[in-house]
Amino acid sequence: MKRINLQTYRIVVLAFAAICLAPTASMQAQERSASQLATSPAVAAMQQAASEGKYLFVYFWKQNDEQTQSMRGVFNQATGQMADVAQAISVQISDSTNAAIVKQFGVSRAPMPLALAIAPNGAVTQGLPIKFSEQQLREAIVSPATATCMKAMQDRKLVLLCVKHQGDVNAFPGAHELTRDERFAASTQIVNIDPNDASEKTFLQSLKIDLSTNKGVMIVLSPPGNPVATFTEDATKDQIVERLTAASSSCCPGGQCGPGGQCGPDGQCEPGQQCCPGGNCAPATK
Repeated sequence: MKRINLQTYRIVVLAFAAICLAPTASMQAQERSASQLATSPAVAAMQQAASEGKYLFVYFWKQNDEQTQSMRGVFNQATGQMADVAQAISVQISDSTNAAIVKQFGVSRAPMPLALAIAPNGAVTQGLPIKFSEQQLREAIVSPATATCMKAMQDRKLVLLCVKHQGDVNAFPGAHELTRDERFAASTQIVNIDPNDASEKTFLQSLKIDLSTNKGVMIVLSPPGNPVATFTEDATKDQIVERLTAASSSCCPGGQCGPGGQCGPDGQCEPGQQCCPGGNCAPATK
């Protein structure tokens, strides 16, 4: 699986961190931060694009050097051809009027220029620093289910991707029971896909799902986009929990975890630890 484009740049991991002040900050400072966010042109553009069901492509830049000008041309050319599904805005990160959006996406120290694609649901579907192509920008437009999965994982949730033809309200009872359990409700999300939906064909093929069968299948995806377990539609909650617990406690050979070996909050484990399924770190085995 392509890891749903989350490996392109680490900025997507920070994309939905709330703009929070320290607990000791004054109420005036909090109100000032909220006011800045509300009046930010980029935030207004995000809200406008979302209200129209469109993507927003943001071009972050700092200095108007040759690289910035070159990539701006690529950015404008690509987004101009996607006007039916996307809007675009340019944001200079050193401009104080853009402070709120720069803080929201954590790009103050990111390599510049940086192109960010934001789906209508708020998911960051692509982050491209320094140099990128028109094709890479076009690939940021993903299917609805892909965007939903990405948003959930960027919110640090496990995705229970349930694939079955519509109409069976009793399918995946274990998944629904799991999300109703107070221990797991806040950290799991069900995403349903009908295999007949042509817009999801590429996504389902990337997961190697047989689209010809009538049997339902559930794939669990963990941040930043790793498939960690597959279940039949009749799997119970206890079976799901048991499998996921085993996956998070048994380490991979060589300390690698799925494509790219992504692990831990910074992409690697501390000394003396190794990477486990799901991106967790654990003491290295002898």
